[in-house]
Amino acid sequence: MTPSKTASSRTERDHIEEIWARAYTAQSKDDLRALYSDWARSYDADHDSIGFIGHSSAAAALARNLARRDARILDAGAGTGAAGEALHELGFTNLSAVDLSGEMLAIAKEKDLYQRLVVGDISLPVDAFAHESFDAAILVGVFSFGQAPPETLHEMLRIVRPGGLITLTMRTDFFKDDPMGIAAKLDELEEAGAWTLVELTDPEQYLPKKDPEAHFRVWTYRVTGGSQPEVEPGFEEAVETALASDAKVKELDHSWIWDTVASRLYDRYTESSGYYLTDCELEILKRDAAEIIGAAAPITGEEPLIIELGCGSALKIREVLRAAVDRRTDDKPLHYMPIDVSEGAVEATVEELTEEFGDQLAFEPRRGLFADVLHTLPKDRPKLVFFFGSSLGNVEDLEQTVAFLESVRAQLGPDDRFVVGLDLHKDEWILDAAYNRDESCRAFFVHMLRRINQSLGADFDPRVFELASTYELEPEFRGVRTHKMNLRISPTRDQRSYVQELEQEVVIRKDHAVQVGISRKFEPQHIDQVAAWSGFDVARRWYDERQWFSLTELVPTKGTE
Repeated sequence: MTPSKTASSRTERDHIEEIWARAYTAQSKDDLRALYSDWARSYDADHDSIGFIGHSSAAAALARNLARRDARILDAGAGTGAAGEALHELGFTNLSAVDLSGEMLAIAKEKDLYQRLVVGDISLPVDAFAHESFDAAILVGVFSFGQAPPETLHEMLRIVRPGGLITLTMRTDFFKDDPMGIAAKLDELEEAGAWTLVELTDPEQYLPKKDPEAHFRVWTYRVTGGSQPEVEPGFEEAVETALASDAKVKELDHSWIWDTVASRLYDRYTESSGYYLTDCELEILKRDAAEIIGAAAPITGEEPLIIELGCGSALKIREVLRAAVDRRTDDKPLHYMPIDVSEGAVEATVEELTEEFGDQLAFEPRRGLFADVLHTLPKDRPKLVFFFGSSLGNVEDLEQTVAFLESVRAQLGPDDRFVVGLDLHKDEWILDAAYNRDESCRAFFVHMLRRINQSLGADFDPRVFELASTYELEPEFRGVRTHKMNLRISPTRDQRSYVQELEQEVVIRKDHAVQVGISRKFEPQHIDQVAAWSGFDVARRWYDERQWFSLTELVPTKGTE
């Protein structure tokens, strides 16, 4: 071999090692976008050079189980279209592609294989694809080190019809070690009746010319439709009332937006540049969690039951629990009760906190609407209750806010504490940046429409709804006037849909809006007054550095128990 060929071979090997290292160690979607942008032009040649055949094996497995060659197939995580090429060679022509990388899809488009190509994150709702709009989905190399999370499978189950197929590849070592929880999710979905395994191939070499010891297999599942969307009692009635209204704003309570997907969308929204609430609250908790826990020590000396209303995710309560664990002087577990309307959110919270705290925590989870759960809280145990995220500000009006606080107060003993996050009135430009600008905000707000589509059989198009939130001074209540942000989306064109479960034709005009909740902004004196009306005294307040947000500790007013 000549020196030039040796150098060229070494350069190619270095390139392959570098690019695979980036793929397997990616920590974020931004890492993946950057990787595949850089890799797009050499992606096909690199895979050919190491003998990768995953796309061919997966296409063959799907073909063995899918009779119709005109079936609607989604190539999810399509990349440059290698699986599409393999499917096309087998006679499949009704192909669509989705991928995180626009640069990769640009290469796929050049191959003229797909009827439709969409840039999208398949771990979140892809609004370009309607519910049950495909006969099959194929995912090659999507589930691997540093790649797509297990939630991706829920989106595949949403868009593949019952009776359809989902075919996917995985390295055998990745499946066995299960570092990202994909294998566990496969079993969980089969146990839930969402799908059934129809074929599992024998192991084959994954990267023969790069890593001959690595092997992969192909899983093919039949979607059985056993995994139904999360729907709480009262959702259908609330939607019917809102959509039947002649008002220009169709109003829905914010509580109806929540399910497992909403929790993930909200977490992404909180990371946007304009959304300040989470950063402010975490700033307080990281600085003052130990003080908050210490202030809550009951007179009896017995550790309180830590309760979180609306757990959503474990991001904030984690700081409290760390402080609580640090102050323990024995090996007894802390008792923690996460409460949320979303069963998936409760399960995810328990899973995340178990991973960190192990047997230091004893869980007492509850799932349901607050109105249904609050009366079940134990009255004979000391309690420290948290209500983060300015969720109290999502209650429709001050009268209902007082009623809610009274319902909490009724379950507390004289030495219990209620720590509530409250957003404060501030300049409107700050609020506009938080509620009217970012795509992650829009994606979260339009999830109300996705829930209506999936649960009630509508077909509104979430993509045509834009942010339309407004800030206003509320009507006076007992001499108090607060401000509220109306969380709204409005279509850019008329939206007409027949809602199957309601047996109604519904039109949302382009100059109308759907309100998916409100976010009240308090002033400190208003907090004191509302607390007093509800049987509470304000014991302490903690502010972030800019004083945009408050954690307020409420204690039962003496003589009201």
